[in-house]
Amino acid sequence: MPCQTCSEDRISRLPDGILCHILSFLDITETIKTSGLSHRWKDVWVSFPNLKFNVQNPESDKGRSAGFVDQVLSHSGSSSIQRFELVCYGVDDYFSRVHDWVCTALRRNVVELLLYLLPNPGKLYEFPQSLFMCKTLSVLKLRLQFDLIAIPSNSDCFPHLKILHVTVCCPNADSIKKLFSCCPALEDLVIDGLISKIAREERLLLSFTVSAPKLRRLRICLRGGAKNYVSININAPHLEKLDLFDNFLVDYELKNEKSLSTAKIAVQIHKRYQNDHLDNDYAARMHRLFAGIINVKYLSLSAPILRDSDPKFQHLLPTFYNLNHLEVLLKTCCSWKSLIKLLEISPNLENLVFENNVECYTADDNNELHEWCPPNIVPICLLSSLKSISVRGYKWRPDEMEVAKYMLEHGVVLKKVTVYTRSIPTEKQMELEQEFSKFPRASKTCQTELVELKAKG
Repeated sequence: MPCQTCSEDRISRLPDGILCHILSFLDITETIKTSGLSHRWKDVWVSFPNLKFNVQNPESDKGRSAGFVDQVLSHSGSSSIQRFELVCYGVDDYFSRVHDWVCTALRRNVVELLLYLLPNPGKLYEFPQSLFMCKTLSVLKLRLQFDLIAIPSNSDCFPHLKILHVTVCCPNADSIKKLFSCCPALEDLVIDGLISKIAREERLLLSFTVSAPKLRRLRICLRGGAKNYVSININAPHLEKLDLFDNFLVDYELKNEKSLSTAKIAVQIHKRYQNDHLDNDYAARMHRLFAGIINVKYLSLSAPILRDSDPKFQHLLPTFYNLNHLEVLLKTCCSWKSLIKLLEISPNLENLVFENNVECYTADDNNELHEWCPPNIVPICLLSSLKSISVRGYKWRPDEMEVAKYMLEHGVVLKKVTVYTRSIPTEKQMELEQEFSKFPRASKTCQTELVELKAKG
């Protein structure tokens, strides 16, 4: 006969708060089923603070999923909601109900609100005004297949919102301006925009300002066509981390960014649009961007912006006195001068990571484009501060060998050089490795390591 201690239900004796935490690891449907375990569990789920719903198009489930949301919200009374997540397909078919669900979450002091709403083509959904005035809302993540509308231009909007992530299709200039200019407590902002095919057929002009006095992290990812022109002014005096990606060259201008320490810049322009963008306007835009991130200590650069054939732009580049770590993905065939230019404007650089010739958009691919021409003056960082170099995608080309030789020969304070190589025929590779090992070195303490990357099979 089992002892009383062994058969005792210790879990049921736990406080409601702990039981709700246990239930937070379950799906909402499984959570509700626990009400049948015993009398003690009957009403525990009612105060469950995290609600996640997936509402299907009425043609798919005949409205059963929407009815389930109504049932849960009605039975859970007026208890506070910590996190409310709603994925809704065919939102226009549930227009009034989605509006009510969001309002219910807001009335129950929701802290985190995540909405993924997909309407039928050509339909719009208007958010309740109470969303923008909610005083408990700290996290708002919107993933929308439509434009934002009816955003009030009110300085009291989002009084305590700290995290805002927005994914929107074909954004409207007026709504975007309002959305990102009324968040006094915002610390983390993500803007993910996709320009629809309809918008690509015409020239899209979009200009807005991100003004947030407490913003620390900003990520902007915009994808569109070559005809789009987007201008973004960023005024965030406490910004620390910046991550920018676009494929049609957004015109960024940063102001008052003295706290910015980390920046990742990626511009991926399709080769059919290269000639349209790599012009004086392109150089001016990139100069404005570089001037705005001049104080960074860590910079990751992946963009076809540093061309040997663009001396005007290279002359305009500012000096990055604080830059300590540089990662650069060079995307043109003739980019060695660009690498040298980056070293020249980084006099205190300590760590360098680079990969060359990831993509080649040059029509006439010949050996002359890959020639290495050492600069007349050795960059200061090679003589005084550069301690480590990592080279990725090393293919043992003659120009790459010359670059490695130059770095070792002039890197006075180098401590480590790591080269990640691509496999080539064994005999040839052994010959090149022996040649590499004999390169003269300015630093007696520098260690070199060749790491062969295995081909994916």
